[in-house]
Amino acid sequence: MSDSLWDWRLAEFRDRTASDAPTPGGGSAAMVTAAIGLGLVLMALRVTARKAAEPVALAPLIDGGERLLAELSAHSDADIAVFDAYMAALKLPRASEEDKAARRGAIAEAAVAATEVPLNAAQSVLEALDLSRQAASVADTGILSDVGAGAALLHGAATAVLYAVDVNLKSVKDADLAADFARSRAHLAMAAGDRHRDIAAIVAERLG
Repeated sequence: MSDSLWDWRLAEFRDRTASDAPTPGGGSAAMVTAAIGLGLVLMALRVTARKAAEPVALAPLIDGGERLLAELSAHSDADIAVFDAYMAALKLPRASEEDKAARRGAIAEAAVAATEVPLNAAQSVLEALDLSRQAASVADTGILSDVGAGAALLHGAATAVLYAVDVNLKSVKDADLAADFARSRAHLAMAAGDRHRDIAAIVAERLG
C-alpha cells in the first residue's frame, strides 16, 4: 500500500472508500474533495490570467492557491495516519495495571490528535474559501461557474471534515481542552457557511 493516497489511481480511491476498510474515511475523503474544489478555483484563476491584459496581478492568488492545495492534500493523508494511530492505541496490551495505564495514556493522546487534525484541516478549507471569495470577484465570467462549483465543494468538505471532530471529541478526557475544541469547531462551521454564502451571492450577481 502506498504511503500517500495521492499515489492511488482515482478508481482505486473510489473503490477503497466504498469498501469495508475503515480508511479512507470521511475526513480524508473530505480533504480530497476540498483539494478538487480548490483545483477548480485555481483553474478559473489561471484561465482568467491567460486572458488578462496584466496576468501578473493574479499571481499572488494563484501562488496562495497552490500552497493551500498542498496543505489540503497533506491533510488527507494525515487523517488516515491519526486514525491508524488511534486504532493502534486501542490494540495495546492490558494484561497488567501498567499496561492498562499506558494504554489509557496512548488512547488519550491519539484522541487529541484525531480531533486536532480535522480542526486544522477545516482551517485550511476556510482559507481556501477566503481565496475563492477573492477569485469570485475577479474571475472571467465565462469560467465563473467553476469558482462557484469549487466553493460549494469546499464548503461541503468543511462540513464533512468537522464530523470527524464530533466523533473524536467524546474521547478527549481533558474537559478544558474538549471545550476549546468544541468552540473551534463551532467557529469554523459558522465561518465556512458565511464565506460560502458570500461567494454564492457574488457568483449569482455576476452571472445574473
